[in-house]
Amino acid sequence: MNGLPTFAALDSYAVLEKERRGASIQVDESYFRSQLKAIDAIDSVELTKRREIITQSYDLYDNIQIDIDSFNKENIQIASSRFRQILQQMPEAQYLKHSFPKTCFVVPEWLRAQGRVKYGARVYFFREDSAPDPDEIIQRNIEAIVDDKQGDFAQYQGRLHGYPDCCIDYFSSYNRQRDAAPEVEAVEPLSDAINDNVLQDASNSSASIEEFFEGIFQLPDIYAFFAREFYPEPDCTQARKHGISIYDVLCDGCPETLIKDFFRINAGWSYQMAHSISSPIEASKPSPGSFGREHLLFHLPFLSVRSLPEYFGGS
Repeated sequence: MNGLPTFAALDSYAVLEKERRGASIQVDESYFRSQLKAIDAIDSVELTKRREIITQSYDLYDNIQIDIDSFNKENIQIASSRFRQILQQMPEAQYLKHSFPKTCFVVPEWLRAQGRVKYGARVYFFREDSAPDPDEIIQRNIEAIVDDKQGDFAQYQGRLHGYPDCCIDYFSSYNRQRDAAPEVEAVEPLSDAINDNVLQDASNSSASIEEFFEGIFQLPDIYAFFAREFYPEPDCTQARKHGISIYDVLCDGCPETLIKDFFRINAGWSYQMAHSISSPIEASKPSPGSFGREHLLFHLPFLSVRSLPEYFGGS
């Protein structure tokens, strides 16, 4: 899995070790921009081919146009079928598939945001014995978006990713009429260890990640943030235990410093996204380097990170 972006390689390693059912990457403009930003920051000739793949894929993705005559299941199914054929030809989708030793596939993904229906793509990683039929994912997504039942699809996705049932049920049954969004409550146990003043600095990519999350591993809830884009139920014992198990498995194959940064970045991502949910402006994902140099590096191929002395001693 050396070719995968480092954050995806660590997520997927937990899948191979049967700690999670599956993992995924949302492939959109933000994904491509993040990859390019990290590659350009390193400026290594060894990443020239990788940059070409990203650039070609970004150009292809940026020029995709999906036209639907009327918003119904049949028309979206037809559009999804055509969209998936294009996505499967995308160099990045082929690159990720070849970089993962088990089952990897790309599917269209329909979303509702700010009252609008948007489309994108998601690449999934599974073991062969736990992989669903891609058509099932597509069909469930279409039904949820047409019937405006995104919560049902979120539950389904949570189980595909191997999240604890209690966390999935908590978010699906949460009353969003309450003052705080569930995402905000999920990250609240970590708030004392997250330096908001440093997070607001625009020149973060040269700083160390430890400046943002001082003492965060003194808080047991950090282990609940074992996956990218995951929000645990507040004070969830099961999520913490699951996270500790994943932490130990990852440390068996990688330096503990790297794994600590993985958990820090997961927590920081969830923290920033949670506090932007209530904003009238559509939330944007944290840019690489928002949590320091290490956050930038995690968008590079895992093989590139393996050459860094701060993690692997230059081996």
